Amino acid sequence: DDALLRIQSMERRPHFQEIDGESKLDRALRRGLWFYGGLQQDDGHWPGDYGGPMFLMPGLLVALHTMEQLDKVLSSAHREEMERYLRNHQNKDGGYGLHIEGGSTMFGTVLNYVSLRLLGVDADDPVTKQARGWILSRGGATHVPSWGKFWLA
Repeated sequence: DDALLRIQSMERRPHFQEIDGESKLDRALRRGLWFYGGLQQDDGHWPGDYGGPMFLMPGLLVALHTMEQLDKVLSSAHREEMERYLRNHQNKDGGYGLHIEGGSTMFGTVLNYVSLRLLGVDADDPVTKQARGWILSRGGATHVPSWGKFWLA
């Protein structure tokens, strides 16, 4: 959840200043700019939690690997946190869903298994063994839907 981040970001900003005689529209526009300006970080980006979808990170990792840029773009700390995220969101049955609360799917499990391997997790690590077992017990990665085949290609 972004609540803590928003609180911390807004604490470093001065309070919103009302202007006498200002129209409701102008006040609303200024308040919106003040609010989002408070969330914007010094380097210009707006951080936020986009946790949930389990099919976005694999695309990034496959693309970076394909372009031989994985180690150049992602620091070891980033890769470590990505691995932690994947470990924390593996379902009890060893698979992965389309999102963190979803039941395991071939698409989610194959893509996240590949992600773990691209992040350097050993094939014999318990997390990869469980995911691979889930995949093989359901016929193997050839049963992944078309988008999964695209990423595997």
